[in-house]
Amino acid sequence: MEIIYLGLGSNTGTREQYLKDAQTRLSEKIVITSCSTIYETEPLNCLPQTNFLNMVIEARTELSPPDLLAFTQKVEKEMGRSQNSHNQPRLIDIDILLYGQKRLNTPTLTIPHPHLTERAFVMLPLVELAADFIYPGSRSSLSDLLEELPPGQSIRPFSYLPEDSRDDYDDDEENK
Repeated sequence: MEIIYLGLGSNTGTREQYLKDAQTRLSEKIVITSCSTIYETEPLNCLPQTNFLNMVIEARTELSPPDLLAFTQKVEKEMGRSQNSHNQPRLIDIDILLYGQKRLNTPTLTIPHPHLTERAFVMLPLVELAADFIYPGSRSSLSDLLEELPPGQSIRPFSYLPEDSRDDYDDDEENK
């Protein structure tokens, strides 16, 4: 089974519930091993709209990258996402961020996600789960890349996971 990282986002309706529903649906074909904190972020490169809730999940899968893409798009569609919702408010957005050390560039799928290293709402929760993961095709860890993020992105913790899923984060908070 391959380790994967998926980014989940929602900025319409009951945002947190949509993230939870997506996890439940995704777990039908992938094994979710860890979830980040949920962060609230302002939309990037969009018309004014409600803030997003974003998170990253770590999972294992036997699906190939194209099959994983088809599955995530099926989940989005079943949850009510329209085909033409790029840069528009959406109930759910599921992005394949990383698929092990694979690098793929096809007309329908690019892995790693092409904007992964530019977005705090992806990098911060991703580093929470896999700080030492080496970015495919480089010698840089995700935590190294986090330090190179462009400035000016608004992100704040929104909610935390159940106690058993956030042991490391609690330790960091207690030491502040």
